[in-house]
Amino acid sequence: MRIFLLHIILLHCSIGFGQPLNVAVHNEDSLLVKQYLTQGKLAIRNNHNSAIMLFTKATALSEKINFLPGIADGETGLGNLYLDKKQYKEALIHFEKAKPVYQKLNNEAALGRLYKSIGDAYLAQTFNRQAFDNYREANTLLRKTNQLDLYVKSVEATGNIVLNFGAPKNAIGFYKRSLTARENLNDLKGIVDCNKKIAGIYFTEKMYDSALYFNKAAAQYAKGNNEAQADAAIQELIILTFLKNNDEAEKAKLKAEALVNTQENATNKIRLMGALSNYYLMLNDKETANKYFDSGRTMMSGRQNPELVIPVFGEMAEINRNNGDYKAAYNAMVSLDRYKDIFRNENMDRLSAEIKNVAEAGLKEKEIEYLNLVNRLKEEQLSKEELKRMALLRENILKDSSISNQQLLMAAMENESALRNAQLRKEKELSLSLGRENELKQKLLNDERRNKWMLWAGIAVLAFAGGIIFWQYKRQRNKNIIINKQSGELEVLNKEIHHRVKNNLQVISSMLDLQSQSLHDEKATAIIKEGIQRVQSMAFIHQNLYQGNAVNSVNMNEYIKMLSNHLFQTYNIRTDKIKFHTQIEELKLHTDTAIPLGMILNELISNSLKYAFPQDAVHKGKETGDIWVTMKKNDNELLLQVKDNGIGLPVDFNPENTSSFGYEIIKAFSQKLKARMNIDGNNGTDVQIIISKFKTTG
Repeated sequence: MRIFLLHIILLHCSIGFGQPLNVAVHNEDSLLVKQYLTQGKLAIRNNHNSAIMLFTKATALSEKINFLPGIADGETGLGNLYLDKKQYKEALIHFEKAKPVYQKLNNEAALGRLYKSIGDAYLAQTFNRQAFDNYREANTLLRKTNQLDLYVKSVEATGNIVLNFGAPKNAIGFYKRSLTARENLNDLKGIVDCNKKIAGIYFTEKMYDSALYFNKAAAQYAKGNNEAQADAAIQELIILTFLKNNDEAEKAKLKAEALVNTQENATNKIRLMGALSNYYLMLNDKETANKYFDSGRTMMSGRQNPELVIPVFGEMAEINRNNGDYKAAYNAMVSLDRYKDIFRNENMDRLSAEIKNVAEAGLKEKEIEYLNLVNRLKEEQLSKEELKRMALLRENILKDSSISNQQLLMAAMENESALRNAQLRKEKELSLSLGRENELKQKLLNDERRNKWMLWAGIAVLAFAGGIIFWQYKRQRNKNIIINKQSGELEVLNKEIHHRVKNNLQVISSMLDLQSQSLHDEKATAIIKEGIQRVQSMAFIHQNLYQGNAVNSVNMNEYIKMLSNHLFQTYNIRTDKIKFHTQIEELKLHTDTAIPLGMILNELISNSLKYAFPQDAVHKGKETGDIWVTMKKNDNELLLQVKDNGIGLPVDFNPENTSSFGYEIIKAFSQKLKARMNIDGNNGTDVQIIISKFKTTG
């Protein structure tokens, strides 16, 4: 009703003041978009499907009237919903649609939140490099727009990525920025946790003075929280033990004992036993040290948490090594390895249990399908029984009709008796006629008995055959259930293997990237970056494998788009200057073919991006252009073509004599695929590879 009244008011204004009618309609539609967005945000808590429908309506209407804020907010809302549902690919698609709109609107606050969400989506898929890049953009914008609560989470996520890749000193810088922001927010718990994390990194790096400083800061902010103060006091005792500061360590020991004894925290009591053991090892009092260590081990008995004792053994090994007692240090390291094995085995058991739960869930789904099938069979049986009942009803009607006919026959016979005196002359003929009729009836009765026995024999044979068929069906169904269960487990294990291979390749790529940042030789840096791209091209293959339905099948259309997008981002190529075109048939290739093709594509596309469009005075006007990638199947051969309209190849270029490592890779993999390679460098560069040895999977 309110929308209708608003429409009338706007229409009246447009007539009275000379404004065009479409302005009123646009305003009404923009208000409706905002209403959809508000309802979608309210529906997120209770009904995701309803929220998706509302955000989709808002986006569609915004695109229709070109309402940019509605487009950006709608796509962002959809992306966050898919992110909550852990559908990361769909989330990234909507986030990427919202990003250029926010950039056009120059909405830095929303753009900062968007970059953080994109980083979260990439981090959930363990794409650490992409996550790091987006978090870095988010850090700048969130701090600039004073969104400190989100800035803290984004900075700490960046620090965690750097720490996981073996650069703890760089990670400290991010945690210190987070600490400053938390102080501005007056987030006491966050300040304590951040100080503890920084102290832990410094302790691991053996920078004990810095570790002691930040641990004391954590204790200062933890006032009022006895457990946090006890934890800080225990850590202070450990740090002072490694610094061999006997006097201060004695004070820290008394403080830690006083705090722990007032609590019922088993974790802190076990840590205190380990810290006291290390303290007495520092004083060369091995007897007392062993007593406290045995007390801690007794408290650990029956607890399924080896994570508590692992740091204690590590600290004992370090203290004994510093004191020159290498035998005790060795024994501590042996115990450390044993508890690490326990921790690792527990994690493996947990993973096995998760896999078993997934298999059991699949089995339950099959059981539900079987029960539904049984219900349908019962319904069909009831339908057949209903038809049978109708047939019996029709049979009864026929019997009634037969009885009626017999009654009519009896009446006729009575009439015949009444006329018998008048038909004495025909009695003999009638008698003979009745005799023949009786013989015919007897014959019919005999035939009916024989047919009835044959019918019962046929029913018995059919019942026996049905029993055999049902037994065979049940036996085969049980076999199929076992086969499907084993197949599902194998598929899960294969996907887990591909996932781990892809993660390992990502780790290698990130380590090479970090290494390249420390090099000062541009040629060496370029070589390492080329190696990174080759590793990434193989990682995308394994990502496609574990995300797809088949473990040995690669969708080349998706793979080529993923590879090209990555290369454009790596070389900082703007898509409005160099346009990328694809003409890829819907091919699913076996990994034996897809991996060599991926390496060849990586080299050819990289060469076009790096050399085909130079930005210099000699090739003025050639810094923009197009790249085409074509893949199609002709009879028994597969054509791969990578073409650009750049500056082309030198006149004296000969691939057989070139010393380029990239062309060596292309030739090696072409020989493996038994492929023919044609190169035309006159009008741009046109490379055609015709493959005769390839495998498809569908």
